[in-house]
Amino acid sequence: MEKSVEKSIQAWFGQAREDLKTAHALLKSKRYTWCAFVCQQSLEKCLKAGYVKIHKKIPPYTHKLEYLCQLLDLRPPEHIVEVIIKVDKYYIAARYPTYKESINISRKDIAAEIYSETKEAFQWLCRMFAFKK
Repeated sequence: MEKSVEKSIQAWFGQAREDLKTAHALLKSKRYTWCAFVCQQSLEKCLKAGYVKIHKKIPPYTHKLEYLCQLLDLRPPEHIVEVIIKVDKYYIAARYPTYKESINISRKDIAAEIYSETKEAFQWLCRMFAFKK
């Protein structure tokens, strides 16, 4: 594999792993909305690392997890699809105050569930792309 492609994969995936760790730290510090946002970012960056690995080019400029899955022709199990759909909505909701009203992540148990499900989806993606966690 070309060095620049491998370097790009490692950059995307390294940040995806770091984001997952950051999400956990945000959960522990009771920053629940940002925990959910960073969960979305972790999955997005993992998918983009997979895109580079498969297509050997820069991933598209999008934040939509479902769209990235379609581009990669991924067929996740139904429960992973549900997680992807659920987590995807936190990208906009965490960044824009007018959207925050549409979601409820004011409690630890909600944020902990989002984090746990994200971690499961992340692990599934790692297996699909043969990434070492």
